[in-house]
Amino acid sequence: MTNLNQVLTTHQISKLCLVDSSTVISWIEQGKLPAYRTPGGHRRVSLKDFLDFMKKYNLPLPSGINVDINPRVMIIDDETEIIKVIFRVLKKLNSEIQIESATDGFEAGRKMADFKPDLVILDLMLPGIDGFEICRTIRKDERLKDARVLAITGYDTPENKKKIFSCGANGYLVKPFDIKDLMAEINKLLNLEV
Repeated sequence: MTNLNQVLTTHQISKLCLVDSSTVISWIEQGKLPAYRTPGGHRRVSLKDFLDFMKKYNLPLPSGINVDINPRVMIIDDETEIIKVIFRVLKKLNSEIQIESATDGFEAGRKMADFKPDLVILDLMLPGIDGFEICRTIRKDERLKDARVLAITGYDTPENKKKIFSCGANGYLVKPFDIKDLMAEINKLLNLEV
């Protein structure tokens, strides 16, 4: 049974409606979709208001409103401490976020196709298959084509940066990174806030 008191983020609504988060924000700003702001400035919409909006504008209701609409993030890094830090940051940004992790390319490949992440936080230097090859594989896989890739590395060189972007990465951070920079990149890549 659907809980009408549930609250949705603009990101969740965009996934349900198959539109960009900026479209949802536009609906809110035009007064079409009732919403409120959290003290941090994030927009929230009650499930009841969302369903009313869908009916009013004759939009098809998503099948089974309790579909998985929370962001999915895969962390791939051989340093377990880095995984733990990123995990805590993700949960601070959104407690409903789904997280999977892997410490090498083989494990990542095994998990990724089933998990289908929205964002992959990818260390470039991994044992076995490196981050460059993993990024290329993500871009070639039809099931993962919409995943965003945030590359992280302790080996910052102009060559590595250029190479990972040419492999299809969407963002790049140097270790050790500032937590605020990590949060900003995740927010940007997942459209958690605009």
